[in-house]
Amino acid sequence: MKNDIPIVLCVAGSDSGGGAGIQADIKTLTTLKVFATTAITCITAQNTREILSIKKVSPKIISDQIAAVFNDFHISAIKVGMLYDASIMRVVSESLIKFPEVPIILDPVMISKSGNYLLKPDSIKFFIKNMIPKSYLITPNIHEALEITKMERIQSKVEIEKCFNKFLGLGASNILIKGGHLANKKTSTDYLYFDKKVHTISGTRYLTKNTHGTGCTLSAAISGNIALGMNLLKATKKAKDFVNKGIKESFNIGEGHGPLNHFS
Repeated sequence: MKNDIPIVLCVAGSDSGGGAGIQADIKTLTTLKVFATTAITCITAQNTREILSIKKVSPKIISDQIAAVFNDFHISAIKVGMLYDASIMRVVSESLIKFPEVPIILDPVMISKSGNYLLKPDSIKFFIKNMIPKSYLITPNIHEALEITKMERIQSKVEIEKCFNKFLGLGASNILIKGGHLANKKTSTDYLYFDKKVHTISGTRYLTKNTHGTGCTLSAAISGNIALGMNLLKATKKAKDFVNKGIKESFNIGEGHGPLNHFS
């Protein structure tokens, strides 16, 4: 039987609450009918309210996971999420540099909604130098963009364009600035720099606290759509629609920030 299902490698942390990280990636890609393979970087003990603990996976196991996947599967896209520290980034960077033809969608996961660091502050410089230039797309939210670019404010169109230029100066190829933390109360607008143009991608803003895993889900959906053969603009628009629907029909489970509905 012919096997032509697209395959994505997800390099990220495990979320025991199931709303973000590897779990959100797998749910997203499965819904898109894309096969998810994984390389787990960290194991987190968390729920919708808090992260109780984080345990790093050894660099050797991370390297072996990536090698095992590439030795047996044809990978069409790579989604990279939680990296935690420089030792993990170093082995991921060294492993993925062997496959320059596979686009990397890089979600700079830095701080959880509960306030925990998912990328250690002393590793941000390493991230900027070693991960950003390898990415096909980087998907920061406003807080992550401020941290990486050292800008004081990103709200206006002029400031967003300035932010794009700073990312390009750091070696980025394509950039998606997520607008979930922008001031607009009615819409959530993302800004994509692609093909030397700025594209605006808007969706309805829903009044809900159930937004746990939105960044993971968006980057995973973009990766899946690219694996399905879409160009970056279409892949991002379709992924935005997927996330918006997931938020609109999100689950009221847990006492904190609930997860999206990945199956809607």
